[in-house]
Amino acid sequence: MSPGAANLRTHEDVLADLVEIAGRRVVDVGCGSGALVRWLRARGADVVGVECGEIMLRAAHEADPDHPGSYLEGVGQALPLPDASADVVVFSYSLHHVPRDALLAALSEARRVLSTGGILYVVEPLAEGPGHEVVKLIDDETEVRAYAQEALGQAPTIGFELVTDLRYTSRVILANADVLAGRVVGVDPTRGERMRERRAEFVERFEAVALRVGDGYALDQDNRVHVFRK
Repeated sequence: MSPGAANLRTHEDVLADLVEIAGRRVVDVGCGSGALVRWLRARGADVVGVECGEIMLRAAHEADPDHPGSYLEGVGQALPLPDASADVVVFSYSLHHVPRDALLAALSEARRVLSTGGILYVVEPLAEGPGHEVVKLIDDETEVRAYAQEALGQAPTIGFELVTDLRYTSRVILANADVLAGRVVGVDPTRGERMRERRAEFVERFEAVALRVGDGYALDQDNRVHVFRK
């Protein structure tokens, strides 16, 4: 169990506690299959998701066929949105997927599309805890997660004011290791070969560090949130 597991929080609860959502224009950068887009919309946000992965973008459209305009193809360092068009920009587990040399450009793009006084919300998984120990067998993100934190530390140099910097532990409940394996590869299909090579080790480590909860498994992940104001 990770050190912060006694004080578990959901990603949605933390976001709702720190950022006003209802009635705001929100951009979810790296929206994946669109779960957060739909959650934000249900809470009154006018929201659009930006995603570069073909598989995830297709999954978002299939899961939300009544809102085709809610998902745009694009990358964080070149957002397909006009200046000052958003009140809130969210990077949820997505900033570390931006190439290292484009991280500040991605933050600058967030600032560009934010209106004056707008909020940039970034939550990143830390390279520690049970969740990291399992996933790193397939893709060790220790370096890229560190690069993301470095970039966030430089955000004030491009015109952002730091409002909040906090850590929390989240928990995901999974039926088994196969479900996690599907998610890990779904986010980045290039991980598929590595997963096939190390599948047995992946399952073994998952079952060693995950907590048995009823008919499933609980896997904890340590996270860090930065909230900035333009």
